[in-house]
Amino acid sequence: MEQLKRVLAHWNITDFQIAERYHTQTERILCRIDTAEASYFLRGLPRKIGEETVRGNVMAHEYLGNQFCMAPAVFPTQEGKKYLEEGGHWFYLTEYIAGKNLEENETDEYALGRLAARLHELKEYDHPSGLNPDKSRFYSWFAEKGFKAEFDQILNELPIFSEQEQCFIHTDLGPHNAMRKDNGEVLLIDLDDAGIGPKYLDLGWPFIMQFVDFDHQAQRMQYRFDLALAFLRGYFEEETLSRHEYNMIWSGAVFMHISYMKTYGPDAVDSLWKILQFGMAQQEELWEEFVNSL
Repeated sequence: MEQLKRVLAHWNITDFQIAERYHTQTERILCRIDTAEASYFLRGLPRKIGEETVRGNVMAHEYLGNQFCMAPAVFPTQEGKKYLEEGGHWFYLTEYIAGKNLEENETDEYALGRLAARLHELKEYDHPSGLNPDKSRFYSWFAEKGFKAEFDQILNELPIFSEQEQCFIHTDLGPHNAMRKDNGEVLLIDLDDAGIGPKYLDLGWPFIMQFVDFDHQAQRMQYRFDLALAFLRGYFEEETLSRHEYNMIWSGAVFMHISYMKTYGPDAVDSLWKILQFGMAQQEELWEEFVNSL
């Protein structure tokens, strides 16, 4: 509590309550701060996270939130700083968004697609995303697996994303990272890796990572065509989706899924490989359903 008092004094916040703490099992300090006038969201990131990463987070909030009202705005300290270091943590303060996370339903996926389209129109930003678009790092993976040759062939067919269209990207476009305010407005949250990066990696993220529904207990998979179609309709409401661009989205989907295949430990790799194969097999059917829905 004393640490937070010292930190919040830099924003001239002295009379406050800690309304809620989040992710208390981690080293991060994330909490909602209530005052008589307003509510805020305080983020404290461990000092071992480099200052450049923190600076990127704050810049993303300032750009997307303060300038375009598409994310929580960030507040400078009384000294004019955007973030500060105190007691082994980097701290910055943003507005608290009153509302609820989007859900996995057609209405919210459509709204998320619309928001993603607006996001990708933004190109005049000078800080790179934290997402690594280089596929070459994956070639050393899974040498012990029977699917290695097929895996490498998939990598061979992926484009070089650093040579593709660049724009402001979020890197994790899902309902869990978007909120609908009480007035109906939809905003993005958790801008940890946001910045300029390949459009199709951002756009492709949900098409396997989210829209493949895997029942681990029953070992059954289904594809959420309803959600994928709603997202596509939202994103391409004002533009025509060409077959080439659709294929690029799926290339992005494959890359993003592969990038997570080591995240959950060695015991999860075989299941993630099956999900990748199943997801890729849905590409043609989703295209047909999208075209037929026009």
